[in-house]
Amino acid sequence: MSADPIDRSTHAADESLLSIDAFALWIGVSSHTVRKWTAKGPTTGLVPRMLRINGQIRFRPSDVREWLDSKEIR
Repeated sequence: MSADPIDRSTHAADESLLSIDAFALWIGVSSHTVRKWTAKGPTTGLVPRMLRINGQIRFRPSDVREWLDSKEIR
């Protein structure tokens, strides 16, 4: 039995990562704004958890959904 490097119970195998541009389009703000937010980091709450892959920022759709849910005003 080989070890699976991807924990499929946590993240969908077919879940494509989002670029800054795709994330910005999803939430309806400019890419420039998202770049400013990412420079400050996710601990500010301005952006969801993010990945840095070869210098490029990417977002998991599941993290974006969770982040959006945390922004809901009740």
